[in-house]
Amino acid sequence: MDFSIPTIIDSYGGGGGKSKPQYIIKDEDGSQVAFTAMMEMSLNSSSQLPSEPIEKGSFANYNRIINPYEGTCRLALEGDDGEIQQALDGLEELKKGLKKIELITPFSSYENLMLESYDYRRDAHSGFNVLQVDIRVKEIREVAAARTTTSVEEAEEEAGEGEAEEYDEEDCYDASCVSEEDEGQYSTSSPSSADVEASNGDGERTSTLYDLFGEVG
Repeated sequence: MDFSIPTIIDSYGGGGGKSKPQYIIKDEDGSQVAFTAMMEMSLNSSSQLPSEPIEKGSFANYNRIINPYEGTCRLALEGDDGEIQQALDGLEELKKGLKKIELITPFSSYENLMLESYDYRRDAHSGFNVLQVDIRVKEIREVAAARTTTSVEEAEEEAGEGEAEEYDEEDCYDASCVSEEDEGQYSTSSPSSADVEASNGDGERTSTLYDLFGEVG
């Protein structure tokens, strides 16, 4: 039996003239590219398991990571030049776009796919009215975004915890203490030894020179 592409198309399409589309690539908006036969399909579905030893009886769902499935598919379309060009334009839009697609076949459907790449050919052996396309697809998995809600009062309290501590100059006698404020910026000042004054206990203030030499004159 000759398993050429026209024979496969006649077999899946039921024969008797133009074949009926059996394989459809449809995007989220309902736009679709239809083909009349599938010659080959390869699908990889895998998961990851821990390689290190685990405690007996502790194996759980989170120990198995399911990978997105991906695969290749060879499709054929029988039609005139306009139909073939329309199919190629549709594949190009799917390859450049952000819309997920669904691959629909007579035996199964595959959802949440993205078209990674494709290549095509037309030759004299199969007939130039037959377009052969190899597509590569990969599953896209999405999860819900984690969100938190914070009240206005909580936000204000959190903001208040970061405010700078205020200093009182009247209670500050240390040279390293904050002594002046300039345009919202705090700075420190250290007085010279000649300007350092100390209290004598009677409420009067004497200088360091007085303590050393006494009253002059």
